[in-house]
Amino acid sequence: MNLVPEKNSDFSTTEYWDSFFTKRKTTFEWYGNYDNLKRLLTKYISAKDIILMSGCGNSDLSLNLYSDGFINMTSVDNSEVVIANMNNKHKTKYPGLVYEVEDILNTKYADERFSAVIDKGTLDALMPDGEVESLTRAMKMFNEIKRILKFGGRYICVSLLQYHIAQFIFSYFSENGWIIRVCQCTEVEDSPDFNGQPVFMVVCTKVNKIPGANPVLEWNPDGLTNERLDSINDLLEIVIDTQKSVSMCFDLTKCQMEDMSNNYRFEINCSQTKKPRYTIMIVESPTEKNPNKMTFAAFIVPHGREHEWLFSSEEGQDILRRNCNVDRLAIISMHRGQIYKDLKQVQQELSRLMLKIAPQGVIKRGETILFLSLEQQLGVRKIIMENKSEHSGNFVIEEVDGQNNETFRRLVFLNMPHIIQSETKLLIENEKIKIDYSHFLSDYIPYLGLGVGIIANQLDKVPKILLIGLGGGILTNLLLNAYENATILALEIDPIVYEIAKKAFGLIENSRLEVEICDGLEYLCNAVKNNDKYDVVIYDVDVKDPTLGLSGPPKAFLEQDVLNNVKSLIGEDGLFLLNFVCRASDVKNEILNVLKNNFKQLTSLKIPEDINRVLLARNSDKTFDADLLEQTAAYMNNCTKSNPLIACDVIDISALKENIEDI
Repeated sequence: MNLVPEKNSDFSTTEYWDSFFTKRKTTFEWYGNYDNLKRLLTKYISAKDIILMSGCGNSDLSLNLYSDGFINMTSVDNSEVVIANMNNKHKTKYPGLVYEVEDILNTKYADERFSAVIDKGTLDALMPDGEVESLTRAMKMFNEIKRILKFGGRYICVSLLQYHIAQFIFSYFSENGWIIRVCQCTEVEDSPDFNGQPVFMVVCTKVNKIPGANPVLEWNPDGLTNERLDSINDLLEIVIDTQKSVSMCFDLTKCQMEDMSNNYRFEINCSQTKKPRYTIMIVESPTEKNPNKMTFAAFIVPHGREHEWLFSSEEGQDILRRNCNVDRLAIISMHRGQIYKDLKQVQQELSRLMLKIAPQGVIKRGETILFLSLEQQLGVRKIIMENKSEHSGNFVIEEVDGQNNETFRRLVFLNMPHIIQSETKLLIENEKIKIDYSHFLSDYIPYLGLGVGIIANQLDKVPKILLIGLGGGILTNLLLNAYENATILALEIDPIVYEIAKKAFGLIENSRLEVEICDGLEYLCNAVKNNDKYDVVIYDVDVKDPTLGLSGPPKAFLEQDVLNNVKSLIGEDGLFLLNFVCRASDVKNEILNVLKNNFKQLTSLKIPEDINRVLLARNSDKTFDADLLEQTAAYMNNCTKSNPLIACDVIDISALKENIEDI
């Protein structure tokens, strides 16, 4: 029995519905049954209300309301077939139930006859599209509802809120000065026959229009919390985002994500601030894809530790999933600037969402969602400074508790909030905070130091180093502590960053270090004109645009004229070292080819569990072979062990050889 019309516009015709209800005599519930809607619906009507049920069809909604005490109700439909069926069905047992044939676009009822009009799918049927014919029908219905509703009465519309419908209903009633509240019918989404399309209840309250007043627009996501919005566009945006998120959760539950391989990432915003509150990373087994068999758990990352390899890299995330022994793991990260009470509050806040993204078998088996974490506390993230840089934008300096009661201080630029710009570990000695100069966020820092050591280990050399990109000063401190005879000119374009390095990261300032606030490109050009020479030129400068696939160095520093300047400064005997960070393989290959064409020797040192690479280049025939690098590492470790501020090895010599990459 085919009940689907040939075209959407048939939904608005009486002939279609007469045929529909002739063929289908059993109850048909559009957009959920009474149990799905009762909590919200009964919040906006009372037993004293005189109710009009518009486009009632053969739904049991009128019967259910009548049975719950809402007896002053008239149910109407323009299909004579369905009204005759409903009267025959209920006239004996429920004589007070009134069913009448009426066209909701033009009824016989008196002005202000009703205190509530309920519309469950009628508007959607009358507006299958945004064409003039549909808009005209909807306008007539709204005008009729406005006429027959009492002052203070409510038009309650249950709808899928397709964009053309949402835009029209919001515009019409806001222009008439009515109060508009949009509620999400979450119980519909929890029903076993939910099809992935969220249902909304739009409650429009008839009040007098106040000239010049802003429209009252509210969003109610849970039936409890009302959020006041500034514009129709804001309300439309929330509806669209809700539709996308509900659809995504439905697809996750059914394991039918089209663009998903084995992981998927999305953010949950704070309802008050509109800023990200949680990041959810879904990690799945590459083998088990049956939604009825998959196991599931949620893992809460301790506050401030989301940058760690285990939680931020695909490999680490899959190891975490396997350690949790589940087929799908939701890895939950918290955001800076948000307030979290404790683990219990986070679990309560996210429990409903976790149910919505769990494979459907978890719900069918009646399992509760398992929340896991490394510890019983949320973790501590304390922001000690917030400011804005002219060059780098907004930034924070924060202190985060790690494992073993360790505390780390970090610089993070908020245009790239998931990337730590600089990090140091804090020590407490005699109740005073000190910098741990032996701590490095990434091995790329000691590996850059290793490159400098090739020069420093030559007996007749007093290394003269040009460092472009001071940052937090972590690399500078290492070079000063490791090589007592080295002199450094560090260039930094941002004066605020220089102040941060001094005040927050323990920059060692002595006669062997000079810091100049300038543009590195301009300095390179002027240095060549002045016939300056350096033993080592280091690029440790980042890219401010996170969308380019290249995080450092900026392409401007790799232009041919700039590389000519670098070659002139280091001559045949000097070294060129780069902290190279590139995610886009085509960009990576392009840059490596440029460097190979400019330097006789080019070697890459990979950083395990990191995307960074340290590139070593020079224009002599001397290679960067494993023996040279291992001998230099031993020399460097001896230097750092003898310095009381470090007092330990900084390079694992046993792993060095396998980290040398062919280019």
